[in-house]
Amino acid sequence: MKAGFARVKITPPIGTTMMGFGTRDMDHGCEGVHDDVYVRALFLEDGGEQALIMGFDLCFLGREETDRYKGAVGRVMDLLPRQILMNTSHNHVGPSVGTWYSAGYEMPDRLYLNDLERATVRAACEAREAMREVTLSAGVTRSALPMNRRRRNENGQIENRPNPDKRPYDRLPLCLLEDAAGEPVCLLFSISCHPSMMSGWQISAEYPGAAMRVLDEHLGKTASLFLQGVGGDAKPLVIGRGSDHWIPGTWDLMEEAGGMVAREAIAALAGLEPVEPDLRTASTEMAWALEATPPRAEFEAVVADTKPEDRAKSVRYLWAARLLERLDRGDTLPTSMTLTAHGVQLGKGLRILGIEGEAVGDWGYFLEDLYTGGVTFPLGYTDGQGLYLPTTAMLPEGGYEVVSYWEYGLPARLAPGMEDAVRKAVADLRQQGIA
Repeated sequence: MKAGFARVKITPPIGTTMMGFGTRDMDHGCEGVHDDVYVRALFLEDGGEQALIMGFDLCFLGREETDRYKGAVGRVMDLLPRQILMNTSHNHVGPSVGTWYSAGYEMPDRLYLNDLERATVRAACEAREAMREVTLSAGVTRSALPMNRRRRNENGQIENRPNPDKRPYDRLPLCLLEDAAGEPVCLLFSISCHPSMMSGWQISAEYPGAAMRVLDEHLGKTASLFLQGVGGDAKPLVIGRGSDHWIPGTWDLMEEAGGMVAREAIAALAGLEPVEPDLRTASTEMAWALEATPPRAEFEAVVADTKPEDRAKSVRYLWAARLLERLDRGDTLPTSMTLTAHGVQLGKGLRILGIEGEAVGDWGYFLEDLYTGGVTFPLGYTDGQGLYLPTTAMLPEGGYEVVSYWEYGLPARLAPGMEDAVRKAVADLRQQGIA
């Protein structure tokens, strides 16, 4: 196997709209830069197959941007979409990309999207140019950072509060690629936890950026690549320990969170096991069913109940008005959500499984059960924005992960039975060689 790594800065200009906190993002753009944000690329070649794994210090890449950037890279490198996996860290203090919340109703920042395309292609090309022969080693440890954020109150309702009694997906998978001289080429690692502890108007890569900086210092070179896991229902322990509510994040707490992850990863490096390279790529699409679309009158009520002076800043109003516009144009509102499942097998028993959307922690254990043995990187936030991806068991409980469908422009919430769609997708990935 050959592999190469590259990192290219994607820090936006001051004033660029941010993404991660709806009301903040609608107020004004970023005011400064605490630390730079990057796109990182790992290019792989083995047995006639090629693959590109890319990590972005962004909240989202929408399906539109993912398709665009895969096309731009593919034209230069002659790669198919299945050979390019794009994952975002889900950083909440980065620039706006995608269509979540108000971004779905505003003009995109085309200048920044053009900058991002150029940086993406450059990172991919530089990673390919840096290729050299490598060996693989991999393993899984645990992280203390993720804390479940779905807590039931005295009225039986699910609130966004620290829940130490519910186990998050606490796996920390790692894969180290080293050249013939034993020098690190890339360290892949994944945590399943929201980088949403920081707010405000300073651009930052949040705790994943802090973790990668510490890891790069330990490795002696820029080589680490963070992949966001199934962190849809987890927040960092450092803002929830010993408390029944989340405390405001600080830069010191962000550094503590990143340092915690880095130390956990460093401690696990000595225990990684050799892996025989066997590169394969595959992707498929799933249809996640939605509940029955509400009658038109419900959308009309949202529009009618919103005061004219509030409409420009009410995303709920913009959502309902957009759906009514689609109906007036003769559109049929969707009855399902199409999501990508993406597999990259790096070696025997070593695979990355990415789902398009904000997958909650239980999906990590679900995928582990389907892929027993070896090392699995279960990821959300891959190849597009999707929506929050709860499990069937969570639907009657409610909570933000269940009821936020409208923030992604959908007319109704997810229906039960999504596990069947994932099983079918994994079976398809297996047929395509992801073992």
